[in-house]
Amino acid sequence: MCAHRHGVNAINIGDKGLLLTNTSGGTAVHLTGESAVAGSGQGAVPEHYFRESASGTPALRHNYDKAALVDRRWSDKTLCGRQWVSMASGEGGLLHEFDREMVFAPTCKRCLALMDKLFPAPTPDDRLALVVRVVTDLVLEHGYAEIGSVPGDQQATLRARVRTAVRERSGHGTKTHVHQSMIIFVCDEISGQHADEHDRHAAEAIDRVLGSAATGSEIVPTRKPEWRTSWDAWSVD
Repeated sequence: MCAHRHGVNAINIGDKGLLLTNTSGGTAVHLTGESAVAGSGQGAVPEHYFRESASGTPALRHNYDKAALVDRRWSDKTLCGRQWVSMASGEGGLLHEFDREMVFAPTCKRCLALMDKLFPAPTPDDRLALVVRVVTDLVLEHGYAEIGSVPGDQQATLRARVRTAVRERSGHGTKTHVHQSMIIFVCDEISGQHADEHDRHAAEAIDRVLGSAATGSEIVPTRKPEWRTSWDAWSVD
């Protein structure tokens, strides 16, 4: 490939290439993996796009390496299973007359989720097993648990292991909600068993707020709920 010409607009994960691609419908940018058999796949751009009379732009013909773009190395479907039309425009400029901008990252949520599975699994933190046990116990006792300051690379594993542990010990499923470094675990079946207790706590909280408003005093803080914890609160010696 000539030094001044650009190749395919792809993301590399280890030894795997993922082509940024457009479909005929929708505006999402997809990912397409390489064909299982070399040379039997689809080119990143149809060869006829390079003709002067085709819909390919001058940038496609002048800024990109034709051999790299027509090489039949790509699967005929995106990671999410859709037929695709062409590679998304990359650093060499807009490829097609109907393109609006150059693209450097996928936006299809399904493709992104499948891409995550291609990355090596993160090394479990030394405290992960302990935190899983603590959070599982909280869910089994209260029906839900909240844990903050969870490292990003540990969140998926923590969620999966707690869900598995709760199901094995109670037979019930667990929903999880993530907000930045905080994860909330909810088991509706167990939580429903403590409805009266939850209602009482809510009523007490309302009384404190109303009492504070009536007297003009500050709200007296209560102790931290038993179902709330933090990743940083636990360590393995």
